[in-house]
Amino acid sequence: MKFLILKITNKCNLRCIYCYRECNRGKRDMEFKTARNAIDYILERDERVKIQFTGGEPLLNFPLIERVVDYCRDRYPDKSISYALQTNGTLLEEGIIERIKELDIKVGVSLDTVDPGDTTLRPYWDGRPSTLDTLRGIYLLREKNIPFGVTTVVTSKNLPHLLDLLYYLLSIGVRSISFDLLKPKRREHLPLLPEEEKFKRILEKVRDLPIYIKNLRRKPGDIYCYLNSGDLLFVNEVGDVYPCPTLEGHFYIGNINRGDVKMFKVRCNNCFARNYLMRIFNDSC
Repeated sequence: MKFLILKITNKCNLRCIYCYRECNRGKRDMEFKTARNAIDYILERDERVKIQFTGGEPLLNFPLIERVVDYCRDRYPDKSISYALQTNGTLLEEGIIERIKELDIKVGVSLDTVDPGDTTLRPYWDGRPSTLDTLRGIYLLREKNIPFGVTTVVTSKNLPHLLDLLYYLLSIGVRSISFDLLKPKRREHLPLLPEEEKFKRILEKVRDLPIYIKNLRRKPGDIYCYLNSGDLLFVNEVGDVYPCPTLEGHFYIGNINRGDVKMFKVRCNNCFARNYLMRIFNDSC
């Protein structure tokens, strides 16, 4: 299976402290032509593909998501295509959630804290906290029986409170979470790097909890992610292609609208993107 990640907009309503987006000038949505070219490219190479919509905040360009799913159903009825959406959850409303259910899109919600007053990790642009709006979105997903999981970026700011976050999610019925250790995109991210040994000790404490924790389910010898097997394609809003969303700005491998793309494969069994970015900063210090 191939994994296609479409950055369908560079616009976002939050100002996360560790934002991975490249600081592209202006606010720009992906055009349908770019999404179509990416889908056609990857389905020429496999019968199965997982398409994930990301951003920015992808719900700010929800009409493109609808159009992509309609295109795939019409153009590739015999292919096996699944859809996923990675969102900050603040824009989830009943109408959008009903449409997500109709389109059979799985949802990932980004949540780094359950502190309702947090204005550090994931505030709105005007500085207001966003946590309660994200939790409201999670409750709506549960109410409508939409499959979803939670993704948490682990930083030095929230590492001391990870257990509180995990127990809270467990108490409200969340059954899947993935912890993503911060990948530094800029020098100012370095103070946000978490202590990895402390993170590992936390994982040991929660090993037997009745919640799927992606970080604990990896077996020795497993391929770390689609990048390691050469099956991942990340396409940004202007059609530029990179091996991974976090590596936008590094390892440019063509533009999908020009057709000069080559799939990228690495020989390692861990997070190549994080190791690469960490090495850049270590070598420059």
